[in-house]
Amino acid sequence: MRRHGTMTREEACDMLWSLYLISGAPMYEAPDYDSVQPWLYKDERDNDIAAKSGVISALSIMDTKQMSRNLGIHEQRLKHLHAAYAAAIIKRLKSLHLPDFGKKETALKDEIIRSHPANPDGNVIGSDIKDYEWTHRWNNLVTFSSRNSMYHSYVSGFMEKIFVPMLVKYFPDQAGEVVKYIRKAGYGDGEVLDLIDRTAGYNSNTAYLYQGKSGEEHRKKLQQKIRNSCPAASRNANK
Repeated sequence: MRRHGTMTREEACDMLWSLYLISGAPMYEAPDYDSVQPWLYKDERDNDIAAKSGVISALSIMDTKQMSRNLGIHEQRLKHLHAAYAAAIIKRLKSLHLPDFGKKETALKDEIIRSHPANPDGNVIGSDIKDYEWTHRWNNLVTFSSRNSMYHSYVSGFMEKIFVPMLVKYFPDQAGEVVKYIRKAGYGDGEVLDLIDRTAGYNSNTAYLYQGKSGEEHRKKLQQKIRNSCPAASRNANK
């Protein structure tokens, strides 16, 4: 795509099928922090998460108009396909994230520490099988916690910021389509406008998403929140 700016029909087909397969591929099985065996994917770490993120990056830079000409299909069908890919990926990662795991993690670490085998001979940690088993349990827990944080950080720190502006670009003045795909990505009705606020924000391109009673009420709450956080600015605005 970046080499010459356009793709042949064959290249476009290969691209879409590759993105489809990566989008639908299963994630690595989570590390078992009760197991004394090393995690099967310990050398892969977050490659599965990064691959899903790569799909959304690729979608965001595609020229759907050019690709529709290459493939001989309507551009709008491509936009719906891209939106569906991105929504499915985000929903999957959101479903894997455990927001309250941090509360449990401390207790689990304490439990593993207490289970460390006594070492009366003064041997170096890791010099016998029991030490290795303990180390694997500890590493599995740390990896589980790290991946749990990554699910959230990849979604909130990167994917959301591409996903919502992409929907706004694909479906101008079609609030129903934008909301439909946001819901498909795993967000509830009460989360939709909050998501739009922190990604695309309220502006001339997104004003149509704030229409209706719920949108007007949300805007008022947002304006009040801004006034409360910046009282001096609010006083100056009211003069």
